[in-house]
Amino acid sequence: MNIEKPRGMAGTILVILIFGLLVSISTAYIKMVQTETQVQGMIDNSDRALDAAFSGVNMVIAILQSQEDKIPFINDTTTAKSRIYFIRPGYLSTDWLGININPLTSASFPNATSSDWFYLNESLDLFDYGDTGSSTKPYQFRTHSYPGTTGAGVIIPASYTIKSQGRFLVYGPDQTTVLATYTSQIIADCSIDFTRKVIQLKRWRYMPYEDNASFAKAVYY
Repeated sequence: MNIEKPRGMAGTILVILIFGLLVSISTAYIKMVQTETQVQGMIDNSDRALDAAFSGVNMVIAILQSQEDKIPFINDTTTAKSRIYFIRPGYLSTDWLGININPLTSASFPNATSSDWFYLNESLDLFDYGDTGSSTKPYQFRTHSYPGTTGAGVIIPASYTIKSQGRFLVYGPDQTTVLATYTSQIIADCSIDFTRKVIQLKRWRYMPYEDNASFAKAVYY
C-alpha cells in the first residue's frame, strides 16, 4: 500500500517563521519610533519651560532698565538699595540672609516689589499639534531678584542677580485640567554698565527646582 507523504511542510513552516520575524521587527520598530517621539516631545516641553524661565529674566532686566531717574545706573551702594527688586508676597526679613543682608525691610529697600507667577500671553498655536491644549496659555514664570554682594554683605553696584522658574503646562481635552507640568529653574548674574547705561546678562546656570520657601531665599551665584 502506497502512503502519500506530506509535501511542502518544511517550506510552509519556514515562510510562517519568516513572516513572524518580520511582524516582530515591524512591531518593535513602531514601538521604538513611538518612544522616540514621546521622548522628543518631553525634551521639547522641558525646553519650553526653560524658555519661560528666560522670559522671567528678560522681564526683570527690561523693568530695571526702564526704572525712573536712571537709578540702576548710579554707581553707589546706597542708591542701589532703591533699585527695583522682585521678592515673594509676605516676604520674611531673613530672605536675603544667604547673601549677608539682614534684615530685608521696605525701609531699606523701598522698591522691593512682591510678585508671584506671571502667565505669558503666548498660545504656541503655530507649534502645537493639539496634544498640549496650548490655547489656555501654557507658559508661566516667576522671579526673585536681589543685589550682588560681597562675602561681607556689601552691595556691589555693578551686580544684579535673578532667580527664575519657568513652567510649561500640558492640558487635557477640556483645556482646564493640567495633565503634566514641565519645570526649569535658572539663576542669572547680570552686570550693569554705568557708562553705556545698559544691563546685560553676564552668565547663567541651571538650579535644582526649589519649593516656594527655598525659591524666596537669596543665594550667591
